Amino acid sequence: MRSLPPRFPKRNPLCPRSTLFLFLLFSVVIILPDSAVALDDSAPLVGDVVVKGNQHFSEEKIKDQMSLKTNRWYNFVKKQRFYHWKLRRDQASIESFYRSQGFLEAVAAVTHLVQEENKAMIFVDVHEGIQTFIDSVMNRGGREEFGPKTRKLTNTVKPGSPLNPSKLDQVAFDIKTIYANNGYPYAEIKTQLNKTEDRKSARVIYEIDPGHKATFGEVSFRGLNLTRQKVAQRELTVKQGEVYSRAKIIDSQQRVYSTGLFSYVGLDAVNPGAKPQIPDFVLKVVERKPNYVDFKFGLGHYQPPRQTLDLTTADFLAEWGNRNLGGTGRKISLSLFSSYAIFPDPDFPVSADSIENLLYRFNLRFVEPWLLGRRILSDLNFYYEPGVKSLIQPYRIESYGADLNFSREISPYTKIWLTPSFQWVSIYDVLPEQEEEIKREQGINVRRRLILFAESDTRDNIFIPLNGSFTRLHSEFVGGFLGGDNHFFKLILSWNRYHRLGTPGKLNVLAIRFKGGYAERLRRGEYVPSFDRFYMGGASTVRGYAENSMGPKDSAGKVKGGKVMIIGNIEWRRALFWKFGYTVFADAGNLWLEPKNAKIKDLRVTAGIGIQFFTPIGPLRLDYAQRIIRDDDPEGGRFHLSILYAF
Repeated sequence: MRSLPPRFPKRNPLCPRSTLFLFLLFSVVIILPDSAVALDDSAPLVGDVVVKGNQHFSEEKIKDQMSLKTNRWYNFVKKQRFYHWKLRRDQASIESFYRSQGFLEAVAAVTHLVQEENKAMIFVDVHEGIQTFIDSVMNRGGREEFGPKTRKLTNTVKPGSPLNPSKLDQVAFDIKTIYANNGYPYAEIKTQLNKTEDRKSARVIYEIDPGHKATFGEVSFRGLNLTRQKVAQRELTVKQGEVYSRAKIIDSQQRVYSTGLFSYVGLDAVNPGAKPQIPDFVLKVVERKPNYVDFKFGLGHYQPPRQTLDLTTADFLAEWGNRNLGGTGRKISLSLFSSYAIFPDPDFPVSADSIENLLYRFNLRFVEPWLLGRRILSDLNFYYEPGVKSLIQPYRIESYGADLNFSREISPYTKIWLTPSFQWVSIYDVLPEQEEEIKREQGINVRRRLILFAESDTRDNIFIPLNGSFTRLHSEFVGGFLGGDNHFFKLILSWNRYHRLGTPGKLNVLAIRFKGGYAERLRRGEYVPSFDRFYMGGASTVRGYAENSMGPKDSAGKVKGGKVMIIGNIEWRRALFWKFGYTVFADAGNLWLEPKNAKIKDLRVTAGIGIQFFTPIGPLRLDYAQRIIRDDDPEGGRFHLSILYAF
């Protein structure tokens, strides 16, 4: 007897309700301490903010630049209080805003007056001065082979736009970066402004002195006491004799740090002030201790297969590991996970003060970061569950298996994984003729599979992306020549795109997602198991429907999943006030049991609005969606409370 997707799929560390509760609790724990401090503080509350002297910008626009803000109704948790240091910061913020709009001589004075009711009235007095616009932009000097790239940068400074010193400095820095990445680290870029007599316009000239060309010299190492030198050296993209590149220096530092062996990594030039033609470098590191021991405890949730019991569990994890085996960068760890029922269901056949053991799991993991001299990470994970007999389960299920994961970084944004996975199961203390029945009751299947996984991620933030894209391909081959109880393949492709609208850095984003999936059996007479099919409906797929409620149903009306999936989402995300944001969205999609059943006219379409509260660990969102195109589905809508954005 063989099999099992270990019983973890039926055993959630936390049920959705518990997860949401702990998320809210964690958010309150993080947010309220600051609030409590503020409420106990004797600092005055911020009263009215009065702005004068402004002609080109509204009072509200200037107030947006300030941290001293009038208390509103939503400040009931954390009141806005006055501190002297905020005066200086707000003055600098207002002046910086004016300078970004071409008012190079703008001056702001921010003062305060504490009133009897312990409120600080804030006064902002602005002297705007003359607004300067860009007349023309040109480059002077430099090397001709870099001309197209530098002109592309300077073309972002548009004639007729307000003169923004920060933007001009950024363009100068970007020009210098082009030279530094192509062998000219000593290039100097000077920004010359030729203003007209009335100072209302200016001609911008970038003076480019490329300096002399440089190539990489030798790299020495400092701080390698426990780690072999070649472990750090093989991560370097800086090679002696190659053309100097600042990007390769940064990439080398990141790659060395990503090994997990060091708490600090720095790659610095030796005597850069002398501007050598062949600069040498020194890699400085601070090593982490190789051995570690870790203990974790948590509460979980377990529902035995085919039973109505709902058990709360105490889960324990103990782990020992070495992250730098013999100074080679290889990693090894051994862990023990155990779970106990501590708050039984009322129908549980033991007294409430007893503790029932549910699971033991041993894990042995070995990581080789460079396989056969190539930067291919191989991660071997072997698990063993000896199985336990209990009042819930009067027989013992022994399971073991192994996953071997190969991963390769194709580029800084693109990675690929290949994972063969094997599992075995044996059942003891039962009659041979009962084994198949137990397998069906427990949902046990021998899973032998090969997974190919690739993704490209250019998002600027994984929780609240403002720009970039995320593409993922997941293909899975189960059974076939690998053996096992199931034989099918599965393919999933998703593409997300995030377009920044309006001011950079502000939440104003158009987000789009397309996702499709297909699963099919490999042999006649076989089938795709229901738990491997696609399910749709709910907070992260098509809102307006209950979780996993869409798609084909059996004669009893129970959802049985589909083998063909299509999802499309579009969402406009904007900031609202304080820590709140809102979205307007539309979702579309459906599931079909067979490709021949898939028809565009069957797509379900919903639309709605949502509100988010941003916490340090991501947005908590409440969405409402109404069914627009629903075919025979009942009309109406649905609320969804969830963590993080839908995509």
